[in-house]
Amino acid sequence: MTDNPFMIRLKSLIDILTNGNKKRFAEMLGIGPSHINDWTNVGCVPNAFYLAIIHKRTGVNLHWLLNNEGEMFVKKEAPLAVHEALAGYGYNSEERDYIDKLVTILRTKDADTKSAIMQNIDTFLKVPAAEKAKKTKAE
Repeated sequence: MTDNPFMIRLKSLIDILTNGNKKRFAEMLGIGPSHINDWTNVGCVPNAFYLAIIHKRTGVNLHWLLNNEGEMFVKKEAPLAVHEALAGYGYNSEERDYIDKLVTILRTKDADTKSAIMQNIDTFLKVPAAEKAKKTKAE
């Protein structure tokens, strides 16, 4: 099946906001991933309810998304800030601020910096798991 123009624009939006991660995009919108698959693989166009969610959570210009008219985003600066998108997930303001900073760094720095940050995070997350395993064995 050939992608229709709406599918192409939606995939572009997903690429920009989540590096093409449809599951993360669904989480960002607060909806099930099956909707995203219907829209990007089958070619269904979301109803008004879901279009409103997409607009509210991403800042995308619906005229652009539906008809390729105007700019991609309502505000030229950026789509919805990461900390705003995370507001419904129970993170406190300090956590949201650090998540926002991390995403900003990952999106703006060179590939080597991005790789180094990701390796450090992976290493850091493995250490507590190893310590937890040691404590469990000691008990």
